[in-house]
Amino acid sequence: MDIFTTTVLSLSGLALLYAGVTRLATPEKTIFLVTYLANPANQLSNNIDLANEIRGVGAVMLLSGGITLLGTAVIDLRLISLIVANLVFFGAFFGRLISWFADGKPTSAIIRVTIVEGFLGILNLYCLLHFLR
Repeated sequence: MDIFTTTVLSLSGLALLYAGVTRLATPEKTIFLVTYLANPANQLSNNIDLANEIRGVGAVMLLSGGITLLGTAVIDLRLISLIVANLVFFGAFFGRLISWFADGKPTSAIIRVTIVEGFLGILNLYCLLHFLR
């Protein structure tokens, strides 16, 4: 089980690091913003507040990914890593589901991300429950 947990934490941490770095480095290339800007009626020109929001979430994802990856190397941090991964993935997953029902069906790219977040959330929950036994 230790190898499985390490693998799940590694995949989760790398996914969070990737999402965090891309949001911090190029907020204008996030999936939802690309979709938003595909409509010519929507303009982004110098929207500092939107870039700030995207980068803020990106930093949370980056730091969460770092904490999650620490759990692969430092066994004493494994519980914290699993809790952080569960909070981030299930938080995003449930938030997207609420939006889907409240706001309507998102694009296929967002649906794929929702599925991945739910899957990683379930894997992390399984590892957390096993760890707590």
